[in-house]
Amino acid sequence: MLAEMDLLRDMKAVFNFFLKAKHWQVFLLLFAVPTIAEIVASGYIPTTIRSGKDLGYGGLLYFVLMLLDTLCLFAWLWAMGSFLNSLQNPAQRLNPGFFRVALVPLIYMPFFFWFFLNSEAIPVQVDFPLHLFATLCFFYVFYFVAKSLVTVNKRKEVFIGDYAKSWILLCLFPIGVWFIQPRINQLYTEAMNR
Repeated sequence: MLAEMDLLRDMKAVFNFFLKAKHWQVFLLLFAVPTIAEIVASGYIPTTIRSGKDLGYGGLLYFVLMLLDTLCLFAWLWAMGSFLNSLQNPAQRLNPGFFRVALVPLIYMPFFFWFFLNSEAIPVQVDFPLHLFATLCFFYVFYFVAKSLVTVNKRKEVFIGDYAKSWILLCLFPIGVWFIQPRINQLYTEAMNR
């Protein structure tokens, strides 16, 4: 029970960080630093890889950095989606059920890399549906956050034309963070002052 309370406190601290962070901080944390680190780590990956044993420490470091970057991106999106959903009128609120399930790519990615590095080939009948589902999960998370953001802003039911711009900005993440995060900061400050 105590461990669960500690985990919830830590998650709340992470969510609060992402909701209070300025756009440039989110950009640095989720794009600039990981991109530079992955470029440096990719220099240590051997040019010919026949199995996971050929990958070396540089390759392992590269994959760990990529997983951490994806985890931070999902934490940012999860914090925004949960926060925005809580601000909505219950009649307009999106059902968060699939939003919670959309974290599947975080579980899928390590297994994919393990299979990719330790077998001759993953059958396309297994690989393609899993990749497709992971991609759809990413797009759904962007949809959930974009629609929730516009619903909170307009305080009424919104349609695709209303939130398409926000969805595209989230899909174009490094650019969209400069436009989306300031609005999240403003909504978070207003919610804390209430």
